[in-house]
Amino acid sequence: EEMKGNRKGMQKLATQGQIISQIHQLAEPMKRPPRDLVPRFFEKFEREESRAAFQEGVDHFAKHLIQRAIVKKQEQEDEDKKAQAETEEAEEAQAQQEVQPVSLVEAMYTMSLEERMGPGGLDPVEVFGTLPESLQNCFKTGDVETLKQVAQSMPPKEFEDHFQRCIDSGLWSKA
Repeated sequence: EEMKGNRKGMQKLATQGQIISQIHQLAEPMKRPPRDLVPRFFEKFEREESRAAFQEGVDHFAKHLIQRAIVKKQEQEDEDKKAQAETEEAEEAQAQQEVQPVSLVEAMYTMSLEERMGPGGLDPVEVFGTLPESLQNCFKTGDVETLKQVAQSMPPKEFEDHFQRCIDSGLWSKA
């Protein structure tokens, strides 16, 4: 209750806790059930010194709870700050690691041979390196119109051979 800022509630619970604790401590040496000693416990309250001693115990316990609540709140604040800092660091790291889009041609140079091997069993890096510069530019830019112009400017047999190798290497898909 003290953590929630409810001092009255904490005081009430501290008092109840002390009553239960003292009744239990009274019952243990007598080897009797604590409920049998409840009336006897409250009979002691008729004396002023017993009430004062009990209140002193409650005050001591309440003071301990208040101190513990202060420490616990500080620990929670520290944990919250740490968690927030970790979240911010993770977000910053993620922002730095965000992948920038690259063309297929650029991406294939970072892949292993097994990863980049095309459906026809040809290596796209090898095939790309043997293409005429005009065809290489078409794949770098991804411009289909330029590809059509290059196809019309090349001898048909030569273009078909290059284009079939592009399909077999995965540089171009028939679909």
